[in-house]
Amino acid sequence: MDDKIIDLLKLRPIVIPRILLNNYRLFNITDSEFIVIMVLLSYGDKITYNPEEFAREVRMSKHEVMSIIDSLCDKNIISLVVEKVNKKTYEYLSMELLYQKLFNIVANDDKSEKEEIDNSIFSVFEKELGRTLSPMEFEQIKEWITSGNSNELIICALREAVLNGVGNLRYIDSILNDWRKKGYRKQEDVKKDREIYRSKKSKVEVFDTDWLND
Repeated sequence: MDDKIIDLLKLRPIVIPRILLNNYRLFNITDSEFIVIMVLLSYGDKITYNPEEFAREVRMSKHEVMSIIDSLCDKNIISLVVEKVNKKTYEYLSMELLYQKLFNIVANDDKSEKEEIDNSIFSVFEKELGRTLSPMEFEQIKEWITSGNSNELIICALREAVLNGVGNLRYIDSILNDWRKKGYRKQEDVKKDREIYRSKKSKVEVFDTDWLND
């Protein structure tokens, strides 16, 4: 069946959504049905029902194509729509059901990902900031994580911002950028830097006091 797909793509380049390519078996469709779907996608959203033309495209018989289309309709992957215009009846295929299924996969993946992060870092942000995070803020925090920042370091930057009375993510981003330049990778690195800073500041204060007493 892979050979048929390759032959089809050689004859007519078709753009296949990656989400469909990765998940089409979840819809319980056969390889032959997938090939027909590929061809239908190349026609757009509203496709004139023409089994003979589809059969030529996929190198199957008209009967095979009609049977596959019926099966896809039964599985709620596509739908056959009948319209009457000026007393004439027109039949066309709609891909709307397929698009809805693909959208649901993406939406569920995003929801699962958000719930997974909420359990670790998002709940901390909402607690520290005292409000619900916006979708844009969610994406920003997700970007920090995927950029290599540990949850520990991100939360440390969050608490640094809250301590300074600033509750926006732009300020937290500037803190993380500064720490990245300094090579910090975890909370312990920040603590060591603060200890060094306090030690230096303490020595300067002692020096200044001694100078005043001379």
